[in-house]
Amino acid sequence: MKDLRNSRTMLAAAGLLIPAVAAHAARKAAGKGYHVVTKTDPPRNPAHPDVAWKEAILWTVASGIVAGLARLGVRRWLAETRVPE
Repeated sequence: MKDLRNSRTMLAAAGLLIPAVAAHAARKAAGKGYHVVTKTDPPRNPAHPDVAWKEAILWTVASGIVAGLARLGVRRWLAETRVPE
C-alpha cells in the first residue's frame, strides 16, 4: 500500500513539474524564433512602459501559444500514464 501511495505522489509531482518545464523550454525556443523573425530580442517584461504595444502583444501571443501547446501536449501524454496496482 505504501508503494502505491508513493507512486501516486510521484506521479502527481511529475504532473505539476513536467508541464512547467516543457512550457519553460517552449518559451525559450519561442524567444529564439522571435529573434530570428524580428531581429530583436523578445521583451523581458511586455508590460514595461518602454515596450511598444505591437511588440508586447506579438511576444505575449507567440509565447503564450507555444508554451500552452507544450503544456497541453505533456499533460495529455501524462494523462495516459497509469499507476501500477
